[in-house]
Amino acid sequence: MPYLMVVTGLSAGLLAWILYRVFASRGKQQQLLAEKRQKEARYQLVLEKAKIAEREDKIFKAQTGHVSSQLSLAKEYELTNVREAINWYEKAAKQDNIIAQNALARLCRSDIDDPDGEAKSRYWELVIKAKRGEAKELFELGLVLIRGQGTDIDVESGLEKVLEAADKQLIAAMLFLGDWYLSEFAHPHEPREAFIWRFRAARLEDIDGFMKTAFCYQAGVGVSKDSRRAMYWLERAAERGDGEAQLLVAKMHNRSNMTDAAISYIWYSLAYVNGYSQAKEARDEVVQLLDIDTILAVQNVANKVYKMLKKGDDMPAHTVIHLLDRLYGRKGYRPTDEMLDVLALGELASEMSSLQPAETAQSGELGHNGYTAERVSSETDAVATQATADTPASFSAQSTQSHASISGYQQQPWQASWDSLLSGSETKKDTS
Repeated sequence: MPYLMVVTGLSAGLLAWILYRVFASRGKQQQLLAEKRQKEARYQLVLEKAKIAEREDKIFKAQTGHVSSQLSLAKEYELTNVREAINWYEKAAKQDNIIAQNALARLCRSDIDDPDGEAKSRYWELVIKAKRGEAKELFELGLVLIRGQGTDIDVESGLEKVLEAADKQLIAAMLFLGDWYLSEFAHPHEPREAFIWRFRAARLEDIDGFMKTAFCYQAGVGVSKDSRRAMYWLERAAERGDGEAQLLVAKMHNRSNMTDAAISYIWYSLAYVNGYSQAKEARDEVVQLLDIDTILAVQNVANKVYKMLKKGDDMPAHTVIHLLDRLYGRKGYRPTDEMLDVLALGELASEMSSLQPAETAQSGELGHNGYTAERVSSETDAVATQATADTPASFSAQSTQSHASISGYQQQPWQASWDSLLSGSETKKDTS
């Protein structure tokens, strides 16, 4: 019995000890777990504070121009706030960051709340393409900057891009500059620059360049008036098949001697074929100055020229001009390539030194346009002598003349401005 009691007591004690150890261990584990949770909570709090501090630092750095921070913020906002993403990408893009620029080209058009979104995407696409230095993209970017399409208006930067394109011999950029320097947006007007860029376009065999260069000489825009040079550049366009040039050059030849009447008949005929119906009526008036044999001969020449023009760009430059020179004894303004190259460099003084006042021409030697008139009769010689061309002698009074010419250029349609210039020449001739 005592033995049993001892065993029972020991068992009870052991059980109590085991229970104590279990509960003590569980309590310790709970304490450790609680401490761990508290530690993790403190760690999370530290992390949250660190994230907040990091974001505040990122925003501060982004606001002060740090590109990587701007890109990071923009990327965060792409899925939640497109407008805010665009805002941060724009800040980076303005620092010439290509990643931001590509992102804007992609994102701007997706902003449905922005009516200019498509234009902005187009602008950034052009910015990216212009980095390649291609003339066409530079010109298009320049136009967008000047017009403020998808970006703020920046005329100065836009003109720089257009000038880059023009320097790379993009004809569209040259013609744009030729018009820009005479426009109401150019302060002050720069007629000399306008002429130079138009001339450079003409030097590259562009028909619009021919026409605009001719207008400068006829109106005195950037250069002294010279109808011989105007005639030359008009005929360059006319022999390339331009109907308007053919009509205008016919009007410039439409005077009282048979030689000019014959050439005028040829160009009027070609202009009529090109769809200028008014050329037929003018041609019918000119034909009254010609006898029947001359009419038949001129018609043959007109047919020959028409066949030549059908060759298009395959026909060498000056082919028609040289033909008319040979047939009608013309000796007008015929510049060499060297002369034109010098002029294209902006050396206008050398050009002006070759201009001679009308008074210095020998009596009866030049027609109204500076060509040597064919001696048909003594009466024709007398008319040709009276119709000697008006050619200003110098550049000294050029600024006033150019300003007046620019005003006329801006206020009148192209055809009307030419007509007024031509009628002015005829008035001078009639009163002389």
